[in-house]
Amino acid sequence: MIFLYLRLYLKMFLKECDMCIRTILVMCRVFVFCVLGAFLLSAQFETYCSGKFCAKKYACEFKSGPIISVFFKKRYMTGLSEADILKAKARGTFNIESGEPDYTLRFVIVGEHRAVNIREVIFDGVEAEPSIFHLDEPDVELGFIKDFQMGFPDANLEFSKLIFPVPVYNVFTMRLRRPFVERLKTQDKFKITLVSTYDKEFVLETDNFIREYDF
Repeated sequence: MIFLYLRLYLKMFLKECDMCIRTILVMCRVFVFCVLGAFLLSAQFETYCSGKFCAKKYACEFKSGPIISVFFKKRYMTGLSEADILKAKARGTFNIESGEPDYTLRFVIVGEHRAVNIREVIFDGVEAEPSIFHLDEPDVELGFIKDFQMGFPDANLEFSKLIFPVPVYNVFTMRLRRPFVERLKTQDKFKITLVSTYDKEFVLETDNFIREYDF
């Protein structure tokens, strides 16, 4: 009789433990979902062609963090023959007419009450050499870019010292070369750190959209 009571008690105890474990697992799943949902707001991807040019575009907005959006675009020419490419390269123009795509990477930073100038860019897991100059003709000047291009960090330096009563939307744009983009594709995650001229770091880590959408 005592054995029967012990058996029933043990059965009820194990059942309660099972329910408790299931509840914890559900709570963990909900927590992970909430964390991811709080981070990612929306993402869009599209491809289109117009005349001889085609483009792939990816745009993503985030709910939290100082970097509220990222934009990536690949622009390239279609219908280029091998003779056209060789002719363009013979002129020394390693640009979009020589089959070199034009990659644009853009971030929007918000939360600072001042203009943000970026002096250094760190791509996690990938070494990169910047080319720092003002880009006047992207289609022509691609050949002068090492891994990626960024503007001068001291541009509008006096303006960047002003403090505003409201947060300022800052846009930071880079141009990337194809070999560097191919190296970024090999990473499991896309993580970038933007270092300002006043040494504040703006970090973004997200899924590797460059690999996911085959840019």
